[in-house]
Amino acid sequence: MQNPVRTISSSDAKATLGDVLSSLDSQGPVEITRNGKTVGLLTLPPLPPVDANRLASLAIAYSKGLISWPQIAEETGASYGELLIALGLKNLSIPIIAPKKRPEQLAFFHQILDKAAARQQKQ
Repeated sequence: MQNPVRTISSSDAKATLGDVLSSLDSQGPVEITRNGKTVGLLTLPPLPPVDANRLASLAIAYSKGLISWPQIAEETGASYGELLIALGLKNLSIPIIAPKKRPEQLAFFHQILDKAAARQQKQ
């Protein structure tokens, strides 16, 4: 979802420039006004283009479960949609990855199995 453009006066922008710049990523662009008229627009710089050949080779590794999506995003800057397109172009499937279970999940799972085994022995 895209953030709406925020508006601040040029004097407020000057006084809070550091905060305004750090908020661009999370809150979106800022329109700067002077005397009620727009004089500027602060936005994030455009993203560099994604290297399609590199993304295609990483898509192969991803489909085999050898690399994770966050690793691909960090290395290439590609969106998940771009990765899906690369997978489709190579006729590759999305890997089925079982999430790692947290220790408390495993403890609960073993507790259930122990209770089931105890009931089985009583019968």
